[in-house]
Amino acid sequence: MSDTGDTHLDLFLFSVCGIHFGVDAEQVSEVNAYLGEPCEDLFWFHEELGFGDEAITYLSPTIATIRAEGGQSYRVIIDVMEDIAEIGLYEILPFPPLIEPFALRKGMWGIMVRNNRLILLVDFKLLLREQSHVEDL
Repeated sequence: MSDTGDTHLDLFLFSVCGIHFGVDAEQVSEVNAYLGEPCEDLFWFHEELGFGDEAITYLSPTIATIRAEGGQSYRVIIDVMEDIAEIGLYEILPFPPLIEPFALRKGMWGIMVRNNRLILLVDFKLLLREQSHVEDL
């Protein structure tokens, strides 16, 4: 959260395949260019969210290191990093009840509109917990 209290949130904004996302900037500890290095602890964002089987083209692949629980880190390749912006919590809308359970399983917890763009809000910690739960089944 930002220093402005409980009414604002700093969002790390990025896009993948033309779809816009935001994550609490406090979850991101580091951002680096992706140079094609293969690593077991490096994941493609579109695969983590289950975009489907179609080929996804990344214009400017970037590695975002996410702070995970227990001091661990989680590295995910995003596409275009757009901005870090302070938003008001009043701007965040919940998902409609029909799609909320699916969205939560994919780590998404809210939506907002900014500059005429729909932004899906992602919580990487929630996504990691959901994936761990599914793998344990």
